[in-house]
Amino acid sequence: MKIRRRMGETKQIVQVNGGNILLFELASRLLTLPLLLQAVAALFRLSVRASGYSYVTVSNLVSYLLRPVTIAILVLMAAILLVGVSIEAAGLLAAYQAAALSRKMSAFSMFAAGIRLTVSEIRKRNLRLFLVLAVHGLVLHSFLIYRMLCHVKAVKFILPALLAENWGRLLLVGVIVGAVVISLPTIFICFGCMLEQRSFRGGFLRSRELLRGNRVQVVGTLVLCNLAVTAVTVVLYLIAVVIVAVFAVWFADRRLELILVLEARDRIEMVLMPLMSIVLMSVNYGALTVLYVQLDRKRQNKERWKFEAGEHAGLPWLSRRNRMAALALLTALSAGAMYDAFYRGNVLAADQLREVQLTAHRGASTSAPENTMPAMEAAVDQMADFAELDVQETRDGVLVLFHDSTLERIDGTRRTIRSLSWDELQQVDAGGWYSEQYSGTRIPKLEDVIEYVRGRMMLNIEIKYAGASSDLPEKVVDCIRENDFAEQCVVTSTSLSYLKRVKAADPDIYTGYILSAAYGSYYEDDAIDFISLISSSANRKLVERVHACGKEVHVWTVNKKSELERMKMIGVDNIITDRPILAREVILGEENAENLLARLRALLR
Repeated sequence: MKIRRRMGETKQIVQVNGGNILLFELASRLLTLPLLLQAVAALFRLSVRASGYSYVTVSNLVSYLLRPVTIAILVLMAAILLVGVSIEAAGLLAAYQAAALSRKMSAFSMFAAGIRLTVSEIRKRNLRLFLVLAVHGLVLHSFLIYRMLCHVKAVKFILPALLAENWGRLLLVGVIVGAVVISLPTIFICFGCMLEQRSFRGGFLRSRELLRGNRVQVVGTLVLCNLAVTAVTVVLYLIAVVIVAVFAVWFADRRLELILVLEARDRIEMVLMPLMSIVLMSVNYGALTVLYVQLDRKRQNKERWKFEAGEHAGLPWLSRRNRMAALALLTALSAGAMYDAFYRGNVLAADQLREVQLTAHRGASTSAPENTMPAMEAAVDQMADFAELDVQETRDGVLVLFHDSTLERIDGTRRTIRSLSWDELQQVDAGGWYSEQYSGTRIPKLEDVIEYVRGRMMLNIEIKYAGASSDLPEKVVDCIRENDFAEQCVVTSTSLSYLKRVKAADPDIYTGYILSAAYGSYYEDDAIDFISLISSSANRKLVERVHACGKEVHVWTVNKKSELERMKMIGVDNIITDRPILAREVILGEENAENLLARLRALLR
């Protein structure tokens, strides 16, 4: 009965300042999340490079984490996160303290209160409070953290292996039990420290005092609140997936239905996770405030408090114009960070969020003429992560896409790209040989392809060998720099000397060495970030050796389902294929999604 009453009171107290709390949470997330993600991505790149690796893999994860530079960067990131968590928690405490007195509080005032209370705790040297709040956050977001880690490639491989071992399961249980042991007796410590301005010890004793004899009520209320939020989120997720599936069946190409659903499933989850975090924080701090107020009044033998909304008691100086200006500033900062993420992207960060990435060979070359703009457009439509393309140079120095040494395959002549000017090359029909539909298609410039794929897909730019005296590697690097595209592409070549020249021109560009066979320890060269080899030469031992060096394995050209499944099983990082739709189905395919689509097709006939 008490637990049900507390949940009802939680609903009431949330309603008092609910709109402003939502605005506070959204504004703070809009401001901090994009900036935080950009900072984390930059620090991650810095730590990986400083540790001497090109990529973080399962094989080198422990070594990477134990590097002094990695530890220093992780400590810095943790400190930033702790301050952010404290500001958010303090802002919510202030909002609900006002709500308990039936007073409204603006989102701006919540943010100001959060900063003021956090600074106060730092001045009081209550630094242990930040660690306790972090543990509370870990417990509160444990399900979300688990789901997020399931999208990180290295963790995705390690977690099942960890849980397969007895010591791994014991370690996980120990961490959970430890977090609960810390969280329960300190459940009200933030009220004692931040609102009552006690020391850390005083806040801890105050929390234990309120908790004494009321553990079942407190735990029961919080558990039910969290279960309710989780249940609503799961229902919304399922509804969203079904809606996407219906649209896929109605409007999408039959070949793309499964991929659309599987891709949308992950994106829906990534959108719902921060929203669920906002609701969890709001509901839990509302419930804690109700429990804090009622248990304190019970201890003083006072009448139970009734949480009802009163008149707005906001600050007259905080005008609508000022609120809108503050919100506009937050939105502008957020939009700038999100635009930077879209415009520049990040190969390394994207790599960590895919179990296996897929590269469309010469664009979607089974759907359009290879190395043409229609092939790039088709690769985007087929949801490839990368498009592989071949770069050569015209007589007048224009970088263009073309694979062969001569034009014989497309127009029957033995002319080379280097023998023609850009204007002369534009007279060549690059699509008529493929089909009448693409007659008149022209060979594109590299810079035009870069501009088209930006934010849609990354590029694997293969530099065709043009001799030791050619300055093609440097020109490709210049093109990448001029278009600010270094973080959305990798550069590959069959020439190790070309790759060394690329690294000399720009060490931040990721490079791949193309091989037809795997012999020796060539992958240890500092000019190589990954190897790209024919799939028949790839095996698990080779993949593990390359991963141990902090580098990746890309394989080509994989078009058969059995070979795609083998590549997934041995743990390669990127598959170059002429059939990105089939490859995505093999990598992501799940029987449940296929069954859902089959049922929807039957229902929607």
